[in-house]
Amino acid sequence: MRGEEDQGVGAAPSSRGFLVIAGQQLFGTILAFVVWVLLARMLPVSKFGEFNAAFGVAMMAGTLANLGMAQYVTVPFRSAISTGDFQAARGLRRVVPWCIFGAAMIVYGLIVPAHVMLSDVSIVRDETFAGILVLLPLVGIMLYLVSTANVHGAPGPAMFLSVPGLQILIGVGLGAAWLIRGERFDVLDAAVVWVTAMTVICFALWLLNLSVEAADFKSGFGTLAWRSWASGTLPFFLNGTVCVFLVQAPFLVLGWIQPSGRDAAMFAAADRLAQLLAVAGLAGGAMFLPLIADAVRAQDYRYCQRLVRRWILLVGTTNLVGLVLLGFFGVYLLDLYGGEYRAAYPLLLVTGASIGFAMTASVFLSIVQYDGGGNWVIRTSLAWSVIGAGAMLVLGWKWQAMGVAVGQGGAFVGMNIAFALKARPFLSGATSPGGRIGLDE
Repeated sequence: MRGEEDQGVGAAPSSRGFLVIAGQQLFGTILAFVVWVLLARMLPVSKFGEFNAAFGVAMMAGTLANLGMAQYVTVPFRSAISTGDFQAARGLRRVVPWCIFGAAMIVYGLIVPAHVMLSDVSIVRDETFAGILVLLPLVGIMLYLVSTANVHGAPGPAMFLSVPGLQILIGVGLGAAWLIRGERFDVLDAAVVWVTAMTVICFALWLLNLSVEAADFKSGFGTLAWRSWASGTLPFFLNGTVCVFLVQAPFLVLGWIQPSGRDAAMFAAADRLAQLLAVAGLAGGAMFLPLIADAVRAQDYRYCQRLVRRWILLVGTTNLVGLVLLGFFGVYLLDLYGGEYRAAYPLLLVTGASIGFAMTASVFLSIVQYDGGGNWVIRTSLAWSVIGAGAMLVLGWKWQAMGVAVGQGGAFVGMNIAFALKARPFLSGATSPGGRIGLDE
């Protein structure tokens, strides 16, 4: 077990190791925050809201176009490396890019007519929507290339390219565009910067994969196991779709259904800043989840309890301190966007609290999944996404952006409480016959 080799049998991750990984995650998140601050400074409030509304839909659609491949390819690719049988992996490697582009075309065909029907009330102009939607296949491809680079043993370079590398390119591109366009800089110019930066990063990730993948992946006969691939990617596709919908739905509501450029801008400013509270959960996942997976597989609930307590101590305390700091200094950080964004302070507290709680409680989702509850997780996530969407519509109609934030936050909190309750039998040792917690009855 890797956790035992690195830290001793039954050990929990150290505070020092957690802080090192959290620092790396924080660097990329701060860069992303700086990029959004730059864009907010370069655009009027309504245009910043327009860009974020279209960008949120593009991220949602790009995740759909990925078809769950980013998560699925780990299994057949690692199997090929361990067994030496590369036929199925070769076939998958050759068709995945075409599948993603094909899925992107289908998604285009669905969302473009929907936008046209709502264009009279939407805050997003047709040309803006068309420009930003170029990101759609690039998002799907980038997710896939990062995943394959991880499989081939290059997670560090892939993470650098896809997170800080991308943000650095966007920041440089925004600066160059401002020097060229000056006061004429518009949403379409921002879209060109994002598309160009992501294209460069996708090309760099492709070159990285070519340099690190085994020669057996590149040449030889490949088999096409369509049925197996479809059944394998479906759970990841459904779960990923549900999660990204709940994250990006506020921009759909504020951009098309209850359109308000100012409200979309305020929500975006608060959300981008509140993402700093996701850092602890991401760092905790990198350290804890392999050990938790081993503990669940071995049905060692006492060790799992120790890991969960350690997780809550590190991740929960970090998020609590972060939320307090946002409470004290959030209004000044929002002022970096521009003086008018101080109005987003109440939104920041709501989104920050929901993100902090969700990231702290996400450990229970992993326990349920590792203990055979994948289908239950999908059903529960879908149910809470529907509840969240309804709450965002109803509360958003009454309280605009604040109502949307409360609806989204309530769905995140409710969903993670459900995961915690479902994980409780395993953590208490009250497992069902066969060692599972009866998730798929």
